[in-house]
Amino acid sequence: MDISSTLSAIQPTDVAIFLVSFAACIYCIVLSRRLKALQDTKDGLGATITAMTNSVSAMSQATHDTRTRVETMATRLAQLIGDGEKMCKRLEDTIMTMESSQTSMTNQVHTAQTELNVMMRDVLDQSRARIVEMTTLMRQMRAMSEAGEPDITAPLTRVKSA
Repeated sequence: MDISSTLSAIQPTDVAIFLVSFAACIYCIVLSRRLKALQDTKDGLGATITAMTNSVSAMSQATHDTRTRVETMATRLAQLIGDGEKMCKRLEDTIMTMESSQTSMTNQVHTAQTELNVMMRDVLDQSRARIVEMTTLMRQMRAMSEAGEPDITAPLTRVKSA
């Protein structure tokens, strides 16, 4: 077989298939280089994916830590709110007790003042009666001293003490 018979046996479709195959090989080489560049863990998409994976992992850990802290804070806050409500109840009870005691004390003071006023009136009435009695006795004594001799016939009037 010689070359001329081989060249004459080449059809235009064979040339087209050869050219398309050659272009496909070049295209595959270009794609292979691009894929290697993307998969490069230093500069390419691989480095970006690795960095994103690390960031997602760090964010997941931070979210978990934050949830744990929030749950602890929520528990503590609920406890403080409960303590505050108990303290409010105790304060309300204390205020009610103080108001009740104040009312009771005010009533006792008013009662004591009323009793004191009554007692003072009684004492003043008794004092007036004693003053009247003393005045009467003084007049009688003066009358007796002016007369020189005691008047036995004049009865001594005595005011009864109340």
